[in-house]
Amino acid sequence: MQSRIGTRKLATVAIFAALYAVLNLIPVSRLVGSVSFLSMANVFSPLAGMILGPFTGGLSVLVGTFVSFALGKTVAFDGLDFIPGVVAAVTAGYAIQGKFGRVAGLSVLLFAIYLLDPLSAVVIQVGSVPVPYLWMHFLATAVFVLVSLANKRWVGFVSFAILVVSIVFVSTMNAHVAGGIMSENVLVRINNFTPKGGMMVYWTAIFYAYPLERVFFTAVGSILAIGVLRAVPGDTLKRLRHR
Repeated sequence: MQSRIGTRKLATVAIFAALYAVLNLIPVSRLVGSVSFLSMANVFSPLAGMILGPFTGGLSVLVGTFVSFALGKTVAFDGLDFIPGVVAAVTAGYAIQGKFGRVAGLSVLLFAIYLLDPLSAVVIQVGSVPVPYLWMHFLATAVFVLVSLANKRWVGFVSFAILVVSIVFVSTMNAHVAGGIMSENVLVRINNFTPKGGMMVYWTAIFYAYPLERVFFTAVGSILAIGVLRAVPGDTLKRLRHR
């Protein structure tokens, strides 16, 4: 029986990894400072976590990343490209289980790692107004925590769709800040990437670009997740998450 469960788990990981790998070959936007690109796999990693749970979902993203390399996807972070996707899957996996404390803790940890790095931009000057670089990330975490608390306190008060959107939103933003940390350490420190105009110009360009990009990933990812989670029977989801 144990062997059978293990075989099924491996088969499930393989299926999700294959789906992730194919989506990882479909470009959405250029990754600043790299020859690689952001792909449609960004809309799938939160769903992997919500269906398979944080660890198995994260494993499927990790495996899928290396499968996509074998299929021709350009490596961006010296083979560590799986980290943002795994972060999204783990975030979504904990979130769908109602463990909002772990989600908030993971978000705060990522924020701290980014903000304490001397290469990071803490605020971006928009006209005469200083705006936190991570404003959208803070918003995503706050929205998720508020939605989760409301859903826990008043059963049915918050609709399933709103909860899923908040999960995809916070997962997508956590993946983004993880990608920023990778850029600083892999592209800049290890590979000696020097942005034209310096790091502040680099982060300013990303600051104006990432909201549109992340709204797209959140919208498409939410539509996908709501449709799939509605279609899969609850008993099946429980089995998949606890294998």
